[in-house]
Amino acid sequence: MTKPRLLVVGGANIDLVAHAPRCPKEGESLVGSFFHTVCGGKGANQAVAAARLGAQTTFAGCVGADTFGEMQRQALSEAGVNVTYLKTHPAEPTGTAMICVAETGQNSIVVVPSANFGFTPADVEALKPVFGEIDVLLLQLEIPMEAVEATLDLARRHGVVSIVDAGPAQPVAEDILRKADVVSPNETEAEAITGVAVQSLEDAKKAAAKLIDMGAREAVLKLGRLGAVYRGDVWFHEPAFAVEPVDTTAAGDAFTAALALNWKTMPHRDAIRFANAVGALATTVAGAQPSMPTRAAVEEFLGKH
Repeated sequence: MTKPRLLVVGGANIDLVAHAPRCPKEGESLVGSFFHTVCGGKGANQAVAAARLGAQTTFAGCVGADTFGEMQRQALSEAGVNVTYLKTHPAEPTGTAMICVAETGQNSIVVVPSANFGFTPADVEALKPVFGEIDVLLLQLEIPMEAVEATLDLARRHGVVSIVDAGPAQPVAEDILRKADVVSPNETEAEAITGVAVQSLEDAKKAAAKLIDMGAREAVLKLGRLGAVYRGDVWFHEPAFAVEPVDTTAAGDAFTAALALNWKTMPHRDAIRFANAVGALATTVAGAQPSMPTRAAVEEFLGKH
């Protein structure tokens, strides 16, 4: 079977992860149980996930000329990702994320983009040859918005399906919503864009409808334990799979990568169900990129459910 061809354009960070009984309140210090350093960043996570799921994957982004940048480049290459278009910034350090993971598996994250903001529209122009060879473009919002918009313009000119993971949470211009084929936020990201606080399926339905009103063609909302909601010409809810989470970091990235992998070849409900399985499996392993499951693991999981 021909492998799907994906281009992922986005952020590459190193995650500094502390595990604690819970995430601290404002002004509070807690004693953690352990600390580790792993490769992360929404773009790099999604590239690794797509490659492990069987896609021919190219990643474009920017890291620093430092040890963290080398760690990220090596991890992507070892996962089978093409890093030809992974730029090295001459002055800025590699992006970092400070992550607290609670015993429940939930997390809180502070991202410092650094070199990620060195990926510019000029770097997007260098990607023109790639667009004649790919099936799907996958973007996030950890690089400058002008680079996101330029990449979407290039996808539109080449007839390439584009999926925007609307994270991290922030307002998003309607121009970007209109240019993407699919917009996929989680609950907090949906609220940042639409103003609708998403705390239930009914809220998610309202937020998805607002995204369509704002210009999105199709919307897929990631709702964690509630699964996912789709809105296009119709709407539907696809429930989550029940698992015991260890760490929810990057589960949404796993979901979105799986969505991009199958969006052109599966009915939407089947693609979202598959993505739910990938996201669920990602929560059962600690760390961002280490938790991205293989295709074989997902198929085994679906065979049991």
